[in-house]
Amino acid sequence: MTMGFRYAHQASKAQPGKLAELIAKDKVLLVEFAARDAPACRLEHPVLSEILRRYADRLSVVQADVEGSPHDAEQFGVTAVPTFLLFVEGQEKMRLVGYQGFDDLAVAIDEALGAPGKQAPGAPGKDPALGAPGK
Repeated sequence: MTMGFRYAHQASKAQPGKLAELIAKDKVLLVEFAARDAPACRLEHPVLSEILRRYADRLSVVQADVEGSPHDAEQFGVTAVPTFLLFVEGQEKMRLVGYQGFDDLAVAIDEALGAPGKQAPGAPGKDPALGAPGK
C-alpha cells in the first residue's frame, strides 16, 4: 500500500519507519494515526485544518498512515483510527482514540502542554462548524 495520501489540512506525512525520528527531532509533535478510507478519519479533516492554523507556532502535525506503515502503528500500540498522540520532547503526553471535535482536541493539547483548563486558542466557545464534541 502507498503512503502519502493528501488531507485537506496538509499536515506533513510520516514516511514508513521514520516516525520515531520525527518524534525525537520535533519539540512538540501531534501525530494522527489514520487510514485514508476510514470515515472517522475523513471527518477529522476540518478539525486538523483548524488545529494547524491555530497552533502553528506551538506544534508540528504529522500523519501516519496505518495501512502504509503498519509497523509504526504497532510500535506505538495503535489499534484503532483515528488515534492522536502528542509528544513533547520525545515523550508521549497525550493519547486520544476516535473522532475528536476541535474543542476536545484543543483542550487536550492545552492540558498536555501545561495549560490546564485553558480555552482553545481563538475559540470563545463551542464551534459547531468544526464538529461535535468527541467521545
